[in-house]
Amino acid sequence: MDPTPDALCPGCFTDPGGAHPCPHCGYDEQAERAPLLLPHRTLLNGQFLIGRVLGKPGGFGITYLAWDLGLHRRVAIKEYLPRELAGRGTDRATIAPHSREDADAFRYGLEQFLAEARTLARLDHPNIVRIHQVFEANGTACLAMEYYAGLTLADYLDRTGGRLAESEALLLMQPILDGLRAVHAKGFLHRDIKPQNIYLARLDGGGVRPILLDFGAARQAMGERSRSLSVLVSEGYAPFEQYTRKGKQGAWTDVYAAGAVLYRMVTGQTPPPANDRMAG
Repeated sequence: MDPTPDALCPGCFTDPGGAHPCPHCGYDEQAERAPLLLPHRTLLNGQFLIGRVLGKPGGFGITYLAWDLGLHRRVAIKEYLPRELAGRGTDRATIAPHSREDADAFRYGLEQFLAEARTLARLDHPNIVRIHQVFEANGTACLAMEYYAGLTLADYLDRTGGRLAESEALLLMQPILDGLRAVHAKGFLHRDIKPQNIYLARLDGGGVRPILLDFGAARQAMGERSRSLSVLVSEGYAPFEQYTRKGKQGAWTDVYAAGAVLYRMVTGQTPPPANDRMAG
């Protein structure tokens, strides 16, 4: 008999047999969990059981591993939570803006988050993260995405001494550029390409498939619209036009960032910030 969902380890959603930490993944669900995070096994949309956090929570949202109760598979759930504007209520679930002034910016960001998710959901490309579902819950919105086993390009570079042969770097970057072509054809931009947002998904037959994650268009749009929010850039990867609220952005913005990632892969060095390059 299969274990009940409540018996599954929230770190990997396999049966730990009552052991702590989990003998399969080493996750200890009894360890203290930050109050900003949804509690383990929170049920979202009547379908998704929340588990551990994937990566580090950002200033714009939190991504969790989750269990799809209907299809019995792991998914990734991204929750819209701009911490400069909103926080978690005492019920450990509801998201609410900090003030009336923040409420307008929060709602605008939520609309951008949903629009971005719906655009991505219409894309069917092997190198772009696959969106299964978008829904609103607890005063905010979430997207359910494909969960990929593997590691980020940033982690891979750390494990391989910081740099790759040109041939390997091109094999990883060319599929990402092909995915970007599909994104740009929809009139959409990524706006935050960097090694942390390129995921190397392990394939069953061996090898990896590079996948572009964590689109930053909604986050950038919020920063450009609201004076209360800083314009966030990834230094070394963001082109000069992203440093100002009125910089003209387009497909070239993503191409610059992709070139910067390729530079990082083959040299082992992050490029200097674009504003420093302009000064030179």
